[in-house]
Amino acid sequence: MGSKKEQIGRNCPYCGAIVTYDEYFCRACHKRLTDQDQLDAPSTHTPETYVVGLRRISVSAVLAITGVGLAQFYNGDTLKGVEFFCAFLLVSFGGFGGSQYHTLLYFGCWIAATCEGIFSAWRINTFKRSFSGKSYLLWAELGLLSLVVLLHLATGIPGMEYLGKFFPVVNLWMMR
Repeated sequence: MGSKKEQIGRNCPYCGAIVTYDEYFCRACHKRLTDQDQLDAPSTHTPETYVVGLRRISVSAVLAITGVGLAQFYNGDTLKGVEFFCAFLLVSFGGFGGSQYHTLLYFGCWIAATCEGIFSAWRINTFKRSFSGKSYLLWAELGLLSLVVLLHLATGIPGMEYLGKFFPVVNLWMMR
């Protein structure tokens, strides 16, 4: 007398692995399952590949608050990160000719980059956007910002006003 085991899920149409009924992606081949009702039937659509690497929204928020563009690099948005970082440095170092709206542009760029970085991490976590990995420019910007901070801690130069050009948190702290 053989006992028949009850299957806890269905088979993935791409690789044949067992997928539970409440999953929306296969943990074996990392492909999104769109036809939930017909998981055992062969699929007629081309597979979409999703890496099951989730972004921590708290890490993205801390990086965004620390430096402009860091959250975008963490989320794999290299072009957005470069755009935000260059625009922020241009505003920070007076590239707009000392406009009367300098403070508004300075903090507006920082807030926009922070909100976009957090929203992008949320979209990756809800599988509304694919994620191909962190950008290597994350480490380059972190290294640059670390060198500025280490130089300040070791020699006291650059001053706090100059650190505020790289770190908006320092400007907020000095405004109080």
